[in-house]
Amino acid sequence: MSYHIPSDEQVKSALQDILKKFRTVQSQSKLKSLVTKELNIKKNKFSISGSRLRNIAIKSDFVKLEIHSREGDPKKILAKCPVCGSSLKRVKNLTIWGGEVTIEFSCPNCGYWTGKKKRIPTRYVFHYKKKK
Repeated sequence: MSYHIPSDEQVKSALQDILKKFRTVQSQSKLKSLVTKELNIKKNKFSISGSRLRNIAIKSDFVKLEIHSREGDPKKILAKCPVCGSSLKRVKNLTIWGGEVTIEFSCPNCGYWTGKKKRIPTRYVFHYKKKK
């Protein structure tokens, strides 16, 4: 069984159609199945991974991403964002002795953040937002 990889524009178009219709999709796997179904209407055999779909959604201007998470190992050091893969920015604070301490990490791309207790993404909720 062969399949094709859709272009970013094809995925974005299908994603917009789905979110206009449903307004909110409660999970990445549900969104993936809806978008795949939308892409395959024209008898093509398209396939897309959940992480690629999530990254296209993050970069589009009509999707608001809500990230649900659980607590993880506080000793684990994060170098890249677990949601979109971009570099995390350190949010620093000054100590009373004049030193600096990192209080949290945030992603400028997708809005993910974590503090001392590491947040591990467990579910993504996708909302349609109208263009301004």
